[in-house]
Amino acid sequence: MNRAPGRGTRTAGFTLIEMLVVMGLLSLVFAVVIMARPKTLQLRLQSEARSIMTELTSARSQAIATNRETEVWIDTERGRITRSHVVHDLPRGMTVAMTVANTERSGQSGGLRFFPDGQSSGGEIAIALDGRTSRISVNWLTGQPRLVR
Repeated sequence: MNRAPGRGTRTAGFTLIEMLVVMGLLSLVFAVVIMARPKTLQLRLQSEARSIMTELTSARSQAIATNRETEVWIDTERGRITRSHVVHDLPRGMTVAMTVANTERSGQSGGLRFFPDGQSSGGEIAIALDGRTSRISVNWLTGQPRLVR
């Protein structure tokens, strides 16, 4: 049986249609990953903001329970928040800024002071990650921290 050269024999490789299908699937996967990234960043930021709020609420509770002032110190250069001996370092890439009373400021650092009656010196902490920002406001009269939307 004589066959014409190249007829009926298959060479190893992929057809053009197979390559286009694979490229289409890869494009779809990359699109989903790229679309999910902003939501992931926002969730990381919100999680960190809630963690800071917990630390502030704990400081307020400590001031009330011990009947002594408690201070939460914010170091904007190092991205560090400290209360007593508890040090909270922000994740890499995240920055922190603050608005506090001048009497509570020392260079690039500053603090929020909580008093035994539940009040505080008041202020605001802003954390940022890749252009997104989350702010925590501490009411001076009630000492309650809240997430600002």
